[in-house]
Amino acid sequence: MESQNYKIPFNPSSMMISNGQIETCDIAESIAQNIMLLIITKKGENRYDENYGNDVWNLEFDNGVTPAMWENLFVTSLQRQIAEYEPRIVNAVVQAHINYVEHSYETRGFSEVKKKVKVGINAKMEATGERFNFSTELFLSPMSID
Repeated sequence: MESQNYKIPFNPSSMMISNGQIETCDIAESIAQNIMLLIITKKGENRYDENYGNDVWNLEFDNGVTPAMWENLFVTSLQRQIAEYEPRIVNAVVQAHINYVEHSYETRGFSEVKKKVKVGINAKMEATGERFNFSTELFLSPMSID
């Protein structure tokens, strides 16, 4: 029997509407959802498993960390997390790159600079041998400039 992959976030009230059916997704989407959780969860935040989550969020407000240091810790931590918590993919190659995005608010008279990280993962699905690709972008912090 083939296992089911459930969509997250799980919405219990949807079971009442759809006669107990839970919304499912394919394996690639399920893997991507779990990777996204690994990315955005701070290590120690999951009360059932303190090792689940990315180490990098402990540096969130550390101004002494260079972008290269941040990227290195992020990649190292995420690769470890994928090896431990996402056995459906193998040979994961993780990349992360920080850049700065400036947005000017003309009506308010100030600009905001945000740090944005682009994340890419290339791997192979364990069960089928198919390639698995994942990419996302996250804003890390706003900084206002008058």
